[in-house]
Amino acid sequence: MKKNSILSSLPVLIAFVFVGVFAWLIASTFFGTKAGDPQPEPEALEEELETIEEEIEEIEENKSVGPVYAPMTNVASSNCTIKYGNLMLINPNFHVEQDYITNRRAELISLSYNYGIAEGNPNNGDNLMDSVAALHMNEMANAYKTAYPGHTLETRSCYRVRGTTCGRLCLPTGQTDHHTGLTCDLIDPAYGTSLDTSLYNQHVEWQWLKANSYKYGFIDRFPLAWAGGSMSEPMNVNADGSTGLYETWHYRYVGVEAATEIATGKYNNGQYDSLEHYLKATGLVTDLVNATCKTD
Repeated sequence: MKKNSILSSLPVLIAFVFVGVFAWLIASTFFGTKAGDPQPEPEALEEELETIEEEIEEIEENKSVGPVYAPMTNVASSNCTIKYGNLMLINPNFHVEQDYITNRRAELISLSYNYGIAEGNPNNGDNLMDSVAALHMNEMANAYKTAYPGHTLETRSCYRVRGTTCGRLCLPTGQTDHHTGLTCDLIDPAYGTSLDTSLYNQHVEWQWLKANSYKYGFIDRFPLAWAGGSMSEPMNVNADGSTGLYETWHYRYVGVEAATEIATGKYNNGQYDSLEHYLKATGLVTDLVNATCKTD
């Protein structure tokens, strides 16, 4: 049983323990009075009750407060957000090393092999993803196919072992969200195969993803409102939470709770948030420019 499940059942466990102790006392009083039967000493009973109370207090003190984040299991990095697991941040300010990139690959599974979600560009290699994120990706892809019979979602690159140098929409090795194993570029080939933001209105799948992906734990990682300027301007990942990018096809798994808060703008006046701003608003990151996390 998971720790959180035990903690959530704590009131029931406490009640059960006390009921058991008092039942024992009553039984001892009424049925343990035969000659020669040993009777419990009052001091012993008091000590046992004190022990139970101490154990309960210890459990209460060790209960988790606030959200719990599962860190990556096999990997290490100087990037302080690695401890936030699905909420890890990689961008031009929050870097990861080659060892992280290499070791992270060993934790991933194939979307094409496990779920039949095709990678549309064979030059990108296999579409590898974190196993939990992949499960939710499959659920999301099936929901899209149900909403639009005859249509399907394909990937156009998920995990990448290295960065790219194609301009503002590309980032060098160590700085791209594609190193997380939580990200895929998505497209419905029925609407074309070009990843072009100017074609957003023609791509029903990108519109559907924007409106529905949070239900499966995914977010629009680079919304226009947080691009930090036009695509002709230099990258602008600033202290307020701009991403420096605008991509209508790039979806990132963060978990259903966080995705819902980001998509509904819980910390952004009801408007779609950026992951950067969300981490700053929740206090998990204290400085987006100097890549500083909260201290434990």
